[in-house]
Amino acid sequence: MIGQTISHYRVLERLGAGGMGVVYKAEDTQLGRLVALKFLPEDNVRDQAAVERFRREARAASALDHPNICIIYEIGEHEGQPFIAMQYLEGETLKQRLSTRGTLAAGEVARLGLQIAEALEAAHAKGIVHRDIKPANVFCTVRGQAVVLDFGLAKLLHPAGDITAADSLTQTGVAPGTLPYMAPEQLRGQPVDARTDLYALGCVLYEMATGQRPFRAELGSQLIDTILHMVPVAPGRLTPELPQELERLILKCLEKDAESRYQSAKELLVDMRHLQRSSHARPSLAPARARRSRRKKVRSLAVLPLANLSRDPEQEYFSDGMTEALITDLSKIGALKVISRTSAMRYKGSDKPLPEIARELGVDAVVEGSVQRVGERVRITAQLIHAQTDEHLWAESYDRDVQDVLALQSEVARSIAQEIRVKLTPQEQARLGRIHRVSPEAHDAYLRGRSQWNKRTEAAVRRALQHFQQAIELDPAYALAHVGLADSYNILGFYATLPPKESFPRAKVAALRALQLDDTLGEAHTSLAYAIYNYDWDFSAALKEFDRAIELSPAYAVAHQWHSNPLMMVGRQAEAIAEVKRARELDPLSAVIQASVGWMLYYARRYKEAIEESRKAIELDPDFALAHLWLAWALEQTGQLEEAVHASEQAVRLASSSPYYLASLGHTYAVYGRTGDAERVRHQLSELARSTYISPYYRALVDLGLGRKEETFQWLERALEDRANLLVWVHVDSRMDFLRDDPQFQDLLRRLGLPVNR
Repeated sequence: MIGQTISHYRVLERLGAGGMGVVYKAEDTQLGRLVALKFLPEDNVRDQAAVERFRREARAASALDHPNICIIYEIGEHEGQPFIAMQYLEGETLKQRLSTRGTLAAGEVARLGLQIAEALEAAHAKGIVHRDIKPANVFCTVRGQAVVLDFGLAKLLHPAGDITAADSLTQTGVAPGTLPYMAPEQLRGQPVDARTDLYALGCVLYEMATGQRPFRAELGSQLIDTILHMVPVAPGRLTPELPQELERLILKCLEKDAESRYQSAKELLVDMRHLQRSSHARPSLAPARARRSRRKKVRSLAVLPLANLSRDPEQEYFSDGMTEALITDLSKIGALKVISRTSAMRYKGSDKPLPEIARELGVDAVVEGSVQRVGERVRITAQLIHAQTDEHLWAESYDRDVQDVLALQSEVARSIAQEIRVKLTPQEQARLGRIHRVSPEAHDAYLRGRSQWNKRTEAAVRRALQHFQQAIELDPAYALAHVGLADSYNILGFYATLPPKESFPRAKVAALRALQLDDTLGEAHTSLAYAIYNYDWDFSAALKEFDRAIELSPAYAVAHQWHSNPLMMVGRQAEAIAEVKRARELDPLSAVIQASVGWMLYYARRYKEAIEESRKAIELDPDFALAHLWLAWALEQTGQLEEAVHASEQAVRLASSSPYYLASLGHTYAVYGRTGDAERVRHQLSELARSTYISPYYRALVDLGLGRKEETFQWLERALEDRANLLVWVHVDSRMDFLRDDPQFQDLLRRLGLPVNR
């Protein structure tokens, strides 16, 4: 083609090519000026849609007369091949400039951005949306002028005459545009308007200021995910000298919701011109680095439920498990308060504003993100947001093999700790830096087990037990699976759905095996301590294990909750209450921990407070049986017997007549004077004992209410032989005051290793 004359244009040289055409430098032989001739690629000549886009560019751009928009002289055709004659520009594209310079100075970013915005304002005023603003479509002339090119994907907001609007999707079903610069609504195939161009301009400004795109994932599906769901790292973190006003302007352009962006190019221009005036008047505009130095340090955070992007509801357990794992890893950092899983999961699917969530949880910052699992690959995106300012402090995406998922969780936790400038001890650095590989099938089984265990019903915990056993069979060296096994046996032991001699020793063996594999697991030390005080009745050893657990995982709420129990048993009431309240700080929306606050206050004989706290737990979860049960105990001690019966009956209903709840109801019936009902419960427990294990302690409790001291002591002796876990509470349970002065009771306390005098 070089040397040929096309119409009245003599082709001089080839300038370049792109998806929308091939461009040549040519001389207009009639007017004696240089022009650029743009030809539709030969492969597209027979593509009617491509030809129409090519013509649309000419029609759209020719309707615009602005110094920052490339001038179109005419549209023609040569041997069946359409071409556009346009203004010849000397210089380079913005893409070329960025490839050689990396980043541009803030002043140049503002100057070029202002000119691009002025071009868009002119186009939008004519009802034309460009839809493909990107560095390759912005030309930087030798005189320093920014010129917008390529209106081939332009769309009329109000099409009229012979100019037709582009379809919202191409024939291939892909939204028109260039993926890294496309706005969320553009990706979804939703209607576009002027704000779509402003989003793309935000991407271009970001790239000029930082040398990289706001979203950098390589795979198309990953890039779409990040554009739709992630917030970019604040550009001032990548370019510390960037003025704060310019950073704010860029991020406003990049808002996901079009309603939160600049609503017009004119509105954006007001801020950009103000920015330029300010930079001339005050050359020392505060850079983002200075602003960050004034930012409050983050000392508490919540990890909100990671969104499941796998499009498979059956994978929900996986995203929930990843959320819990990230919480667990962050909980190992002593200088950081981390909200526990139960409270965080209450915000699953919530549309509450993040600052409001942060206020409810009492944290400085929140982490949110998503999980996508495809086969044996898992991808996590996470972002850290300062709650008070709603400022995005950090964002990143990770793509790993499922075998590396444990190491990935620690990597995310380390990144967050580094970002918020939390000082890690050498021990914490070592724990977070450990590399663990796990069988994908074993990890899958473990996550399913945790999903069931967190429900805390007998049936769910038994299902969890099976999943944890499967995980161990698949990967015997998987320490967390052994912890899950220990926790399952501990819970089954607490409710005595397994005899104590079967449940707690198994829990202890599993916890010890986990510690053999990894003695830095605070969760394993917690599980071991729970089994020790419930079964071995070695309170000193249990308290040492809890101390070690809390040292390793300071923000592990369950460790603080369970630690309160042996403290209360040995008479250290103030410490016990402080520990359970610390658990509540870490898990403020957990019904079981809130109920445990009431439980500890009951044993401290602070009944009015116990009633208040138990009712708060019921507000959190009206169907939580234990909260109703422990409320009944406190009501009974204040003489509110009718209310106590009602609360206990409600607990039995919610717990499907579990023996633990039945026994307490029988006791309350007896104290209230409903002897016949108490006898009925006593008979019911006897019948159940024919087919399943019933703790002798339960039988003792009913006889105690009926005032049958001799029978009560007989059952307590049987409970001692069985090593019934609830027996260790007799020292502090006010229901036992009826027996407290009896020498048999004092002897019982001695054999339990508990203080003899209250």
